[in-house]
Amino acid sequence: MHFQYFNQLFMIFLEVYSILPLTHIFKIAMMLIMNANCRNPCKEGTLMSQTEKEQIPTRGVQDEIRQQQQKLKDKPFKEKLQYFWYYYKIHTIVFLVAVFSLVTLFHDIFSAKDYTFYGIMLNSVNLSEEAMESAFGEYAGLDLDTYECFIDTSSTLSYRTATQYDMATSQKLIALVQTKDLDAAAFDSEIFNNYANNEMFLDLTTIYTADELQKYEDHLYYIDKAPMERANENSDYENEALISAAESSAFSVDDIIKEAETHRHPENMEQPIPVGIFIEDSPFVQKTNSYDILVPIFGISATTTRPDTAKKYLEFLWDEQIDFASMKAEPLP
Repeated sequence: MHFQYFNQLFMIFLEVYSILPLTHIFKIAMMLIMNANCRNPCKEGTLMSQTEKEQIPTRGVQDEIRQQQQKLKDKPFKEKLQYFWYYYKIHTIVFLVAVFSLVTLFHDIFSAKDYTFYGIMLNSVNLSEEAMESAFGEYAGLDLDTYECFIDTSSTLSYRTATQYDMATSQKLIALVQTKDLDAAAFDSEIFNNYANNEMFLDLTTIYTADELQKYEDHLYYIDKAPMERANENSDYENEALISAAESSAFSVDDIIKEAETHRHPENMEQPIPVGIFIEDSPFVQKTNSYDILVPIFGISATTTRPDTAKKYLEFLWDEQIDFASMKAEPLP
C-alpha cells in the first residue's frame, strides 16, 4: 500500500514538473542531444528506443510526457528513480535551494527583533560585540528579550584604500541613517570629520542641556556650519573642511592628531556647532585600547529615534565602574 501511494505521488510530481516551461526546454534539449550523439541503438527494455527518440522533435511535449509516464507505470521503483534523477536532477536541486533560501529568509524576517539600540564602533580593534551589547543592555536597563541591542565592532572604513569593502561600509552607513536604525557611533577623526560635514550627526545642543554638556566641555568636537550651508545653497561650492582621499593618504600620525585638534577650537570657526565628543580619554578607550593611534570621536545620528538611549551609551563609555577590559576580544591568530 505504501508503494502504491508513493507511485501515485511520484506521477503527480512528474506532472507538476512538466508544467514548468524550463523543464520542457531542458527535457527537449537533453533528448535532442542524446538523439544526436547516440550512435548505437538503445538496447531493448530501456525506457526509450532509438526510433522513439527520432520522433521526439515532431511530437508535442505533453504527448511525450504521457508516453514516458505510461512506460514508467509498471517499472520498478529503482528504475523510476533513475529516470527521475536523470531528467530532473538540476530542477530538483534548484527547487530545493530556492525553497531553503525562502524558508531562511522568511524565518529571519519573522523572527527578527526590533532594535532597542544600534551603535557602531567604526575601525575599533579587538572588541567583543557580545560583551559590549550585554554590558550596555544591562547598564541601560534594555529589554533584550523583546528587542535587540546591536553594537557593531567589526566594520572598518578607510579613505586610503578605497576597496570594495570600504565602499560597502560607506553604503551601509548611509542606509542605516536613512532607515533611522543607527543611534550612535564612534569614528576615528578623519572619517568623523567628513560625515559630520555631511550632516550625519546631531548638533548636541539640540538634545543636551547646557548643564549636561558642561560635563563634556573639554571634549567637545566642533565643526563649522557656515561652509555647510553655503555648500547646500550652491552645488559648485567646495567645502574645504572635507578631507580628500589624497590628503588622507598623505597624513602622518602627527597630521591626524593636528587635524583633530582643530575641532577643539570653536573660536576659529564662523558658526561652530558641537556634533561630537572626543573619547580618547574615556575609560572605555583607555581600558580597551580599541583605537590605538587613532583619535576616536563619538556622535549621535541625526535620524535617531532613540536619542535618550544614545545619550545613555555615551554615559556608559565614560563610566569608570564598567569593566571594559573584559570586553576585549581575543586577537585573530
